[in-house]
Amino acid sequence: MSYVFLAAPYTQWMDWSTGEMYPGRKKYLQTLRQAFIDRGHAVFNAHQNEQWGKAWLAPEVCTPADYLALTNADVLCVIVGDPPSPGVMVELGWASAQGVPVVLLQEGDSAPALVAGIGEVTSTTRCRLPEELTEENLADIMTTVEKAASSPRALRVTEPVVGYPKTSLPNGYEAAEQPGSHV
Repeated sequence: MSYVFLAAPYTQWMDWSTGEMYPGRKKYLQTLRQAFIDRGHAVFNAHQNEQWGKAWLAPEVCTPADYLALTNADVLCVIVGDPPSPGVMVELGWASAQGVPVVLLQEGDSAPALVAGIGEVTSTTRCRLPEELTEENLADIMTTVEKAASSPRALRVTEPVVGYPKTSLPNGYEAAEQPGSHV
C-alpha cells in the first residue's frame, strides 16, 4: 500500500452558486481517488475531506493537516490547473522540499518556470491530463503513480547549481555586508 496525496485546484473548480465543486470536476476526482483505493492505496484528498466544498476547513486547520499528510505521502499526484492553482503550487513546494516523488497531471502545455524545473529538485513524471478518464488512461495514471511511489525520496540539489550567476554569498544570496556565519 502506498500513501497517495491527490491534489487539484479547489477554488477555481468551485461552483459558488451551489457551494460545491462543479459536478464534472468532482466526478473526475472521485474516479481518480476511488481507482487508487481500489488498487489498495491510501488516499489523502482535501476535496473529499472537506465534502467537495460543503465543509471548508479554516486555514489554521487545513494548512497543517495538508502539510502533515504530504509529509507522510509516498507520492504527490497533482492536477496543476490552468491557470496553476496557488494551493497546488504550495503543495508542490512542500513535496519538492522533502524529496517526495511527484506525478504532474497537466491540463495545458505551459507551466510556471519553477514547476517546469521541478524535476531537477525531486523525482517528477509529467503526464497530460486526459479530458475524460477511460479505463485505459486511468490504468496508465495508476501505473505511473505506483511506479513513482515506489521510488525513494531523494533531494537532487545538494551542491551549488552550475550556471547560476555568481553572487557575493554562496547559493545566490546577496548582502550589504558579509555576515560572519549563517546558522
